[in-house]
Amino acid sequence: MGRRFPGTGGGGGGGAGGGGGDLGEFNEVRMFKCYGTYTWTKPSNLKAGSRIRVYVWGAGGCGSDSGTDIGRGGGGGGLAIKYIDESALGSTESITIGTGSSSTTGTGGTSSFGSHCSASGGNSGGQTGANQGVTGYGIGGLGIGGDINRRGGQGGIGYNGGTSNAGGGGGGSAPGPSGLKDGHRGGNASSTRSAGGGGGIGGHGGDSSSYLGGGGGGSATSAANVGESHKANGLGGSGILGAGGSGGTVIYTYASYGGSGSGQGTSGEGGAIIEPNQIIFGGGGGGGGHAYTQSTYQTIVNGTSGGPGAGGGGIGEHNGTAMYAMAGNGGMLGGGGGGAHYMYAGYGGNAGGGGGNGYGGGSYLGHGGEGLVIIQYRIQL
Repeated sequence: MGRRFPGTGGGGGGGAGGGGGDLGEFNEVRMFKCYGTYTWTKPSNLKAGSRIRVYVWGAGGCGSDSGTDIGRGGGGGGLAIKYIDESALGSTESITIGTGSSSTTGTGGTSSFGSHCSASGGNSGGQTGANQGVTGYGIGGLGIGGDINRRGGQGGIGYNGGTSNAGGGGGGSAPGPSGLKDGHRGGNASSTRSAGGGGGIGGHGGDSSSYLGGGGGGSATSAANVGESHKANGLGGSGILGAGGSGGTVIYTYASYGGSGSGQGTSGEGGAIIEPNQIIFGGGGGGGGHAYTQSTYQTIVNGTSGGPGAGGGGIGEHNGTAMYAMAGNGGMLGGGGGGAHYMYAGYGGNAGGGGGNGYGGGSYLGHGGEGLVIIQYRIQL
C-alpha cells in the first residue's frame, strides 16, 4: 500500500503514513512535510536487528529581484539518505522540518532526523554566504551525515533590465530520492522581460529570452529553451509518470488580420508514489506563460505548475508593466517559475527554490518550499 499522490505536489498536513505487504526490506512509511518539530516514536514491534532508511531534505531559498543579483531564483534544499540500525535508535527521535525562506537574503531552514543526519536549506537568490563549504547567490543546500549526501540545484540567473525590462530566473530543484545526483538549476532569463522555468529532479528549468516564459524541468528530462522566434512559451520537461505541460500561446496582430488571441498552457501531469520500498516523484514540468499589452488591451496566459518532482513554468511579459500575472509553482522537490518585472514568481514545492522576480520585490518573489522527511522501516507482523 503506502501513499500515492496524483496531480501536482504541494503542502498539506504534518505527517502521513502507510503500511504494505511483506515484499522488500520495509513494510511501513511515514512522511513529514510541514515546517516544525515532530517526534517519531520507535515502534514497539520494530523488527529486531532490522534497520530503517531516512530521507531528509532541507528547505528551499527565496527568489530575489533586480536589487540583489539581478533576479536570481532560490536554491533547492540538500538531501541526506541514511540507513540506521534499529539498535542505534532512541525510544523517540526528534524530526525538524526546515522553513522555506521568504527573504531575498535568507536561507532555507535545516531539516534533521535526530542527531543521525540533516540537510541544509538552499541560499536565497540574494544570499551569497557559505552553505556547507560553497559560496554563491542561490546555491543549493547539502546533506550532512548521511550515507549519501547531495546538494540542491542553484537558482537560475535573472536579467538586469532596470525597472521595466527585467527578467527573473527559476528556482533550483532539490535532489531526487534516488540520491544519484545533485539537484538541477533553475532556468535563466537571458534578455528583455523573460523568465526561466523552475528546475526539476530530472533536469534544469527552461532558459528564456525576449518576453517568453520558460517551461519547468520535469522529473525525467530538462525543459527545452525558448526564444522570441518561437512565438509560444516553453514546454515543461517530461515526467516519469506523466507528460510535461504545454506552454501558453499569445498571438497579436492587426484587427484586420483577426486581432489578438491566446491559449492557456497546461500543468505538468503525473503523480507521486510513496511506499515502504519505493519513492517516485513522477510529474512533468509546468508550461511557460506570457502577458501582452497593447494600448488599453491586455492578454494574459499564466505559467502553470509542475507535478511532483518538477518545476513550475515562468511568466514573461511584452509591451507593458504592472500586469500582475503569475508563474507556476513547483511540485514537491521542484523549483518555482521565474517572473518578469511586476510578475508573481512561483513558489518552490517542498525543498524547492522559489522563482526570482525581475523587478518589484516583496509579494512578487517566489518563496522557498518547506523541508521534507520520509522514513521507511519494518515492523514485525
